[in-house]
Amino acid sequence: MLVPELDHSTIIRHNAEEHAAMADTMKWIGSGDAVLAEALRRSLLDALGSEASLAFRGTKPVFRRLSPGCRLCGDGEWSCLFINNLCNARCFFCPTDQDNQDEPGTSTLTFPEPGEYADYLERFGFKGASISGGEPLLSFEKTLSFITAVKARLGDGIYLWMYTNGRLLTGEKARLLAHAGLDEIRFNIIATGYDLTPLRMAAGTIPAVTVEIPAVPEDIGIMKVKLRELSDTGVSFLNLHQIRCTGHNRERLAGRGYTFLHGPQIGILESELTALELMNHAREQGVDLGINYCSLIYRHRFQSRSSRRRWARLMAKPFEGVTDAGLIRTLRMDADPESVSGIEAVLRSRGVDTGRWSTGMNSDRITLDAGILGMIDRKPPALKVTYSLATVRPGLTYRNPFREVSLASGRKIVLERGTVFPDMELGPDEIEILGGAFMGDDTPADPETVYRKALSIDTSGPMKEKWQRIIQAEALRHGLLEYY
Repeated sequence: MLVPELDHSTIIRHNAEEHAAMADTMKWIGSGDAVLAEALRRSLLDALGSEASLAFRGTKPVFRRLSPGCRLCGDGEWSCLFINNLCNARCFFCPTDQDNQDEPGTSTLTFPEPGEYADYLERFGFKGASISGGEPLLSFEKTLSFITAVKARLGDGIYLWMYTNGRLLTGEKARLLAHAGLDEIRFNIIATGYDLTPLRMAAGTIPAVTVEIPAVPEDIGIMKVKLRELSDTGVSFLNLHQIRCTGHNRERLAGRGYTFLHGPQIGILESELTALELMNHAREQGVDLGINYCSLIYRHRFQSRSSRRRWARLMAKPFEGVTDAGLIRTLRMDADPESVSGIEAVLRSRGVDTGRWSTGMNSDRITLDAGILGMIDRKPPALKVTYSLATVRPGLTYRNPFREVSLASGRKIVLERGTVFPDMELGPDEIEILGGAFMGDDTPADPETVYRKALSIDTSGPMKEKWQRIIQAEALRHGLLEYY
């Protein structure tokens, strides 16, 4: 479901429907508490001072430094391979079931052979990759074979990391992982009761050691104690996640009395505030750790965008655009055949490449690159804008336009595009707003400012809905998710 973030009522309704079975036991944030929580969050962010920054348009607070893998994730250069669906821990916060053996896979694709995954990474230009589980060490030989194949093919051209709870790690396994080329290992120390023995096995053997855990409110005391110990152990980075609520874990989360936050993904208020408090404790104590808070809204905006943009660029036609949010934008003008011919004549006379526009079969419409709108002498009274989503699939569905891409092994990967927001009509003033905000070479305009400008033309319900969709399709909003 691609619901515009500005459409709070639809998000609230969707969340209520999805979790109706537990509506009476889930404590959703109220309006008064939301105001107080916003003020507390702002004070925690302000207190971090100059040693912290707000990366990725304010969605990821970073203290001191960010792991190379996290940077690649935010930049959309990363692929995550799930090596199995098995885990030997039962963490209360885990959002999914982890007890079914699956083939290694990513983005709906499976890769039984390590070489095919290396083909995939090379063909599509990934600069980072990670091995996740469940627990990769439950399939150690398979995990090692994938790391070896990827590094043998791509070498220093790819940054490779692995997630683990560390329960099955030994010194010998750490050495084998390092020899295969693993650049970074990330530990869930909650699964071991905060025992740092596995980290000590990896430190000094694998180049970068990271702790990656959700920020658990009840454990803030032990984590404050552990911060310096992590640094002294040789840990380079601490990644703190916001706990996410799903159908799998909601009963356990509700049982702990957590406050649930509405959004495209349901997060836990206390987890966010705990992460920010831990970052402030590290600052106050002078702990030399690179710490980042991986919020759910960061993951929703940037991790989702990365795959959308990668596939959109391969599926967009020459006269279409790829938005900052990763959707394909199509602009169409409906007109009589004579007017369409006149526009084509003008474009040809000005030497515009014919690949930058296309006419309908009956010459009653023209689809054109946004960059040539200004070359048309007569400004269009209206345009229609459509947004499409490109995805990768293991096989043909024949339901939507598609493209097949061959890997070095001969295997074909299917890219498919489907319409998300169809045929939204824009008047002259709206065309000007859209072009000025999102279709230039500069950084896209602030979405809230654009929304207010659009509503200065018309405040009707259909206008609000249309521009909520346009903004969701065009740009990533700034900042952490508001509480509502």
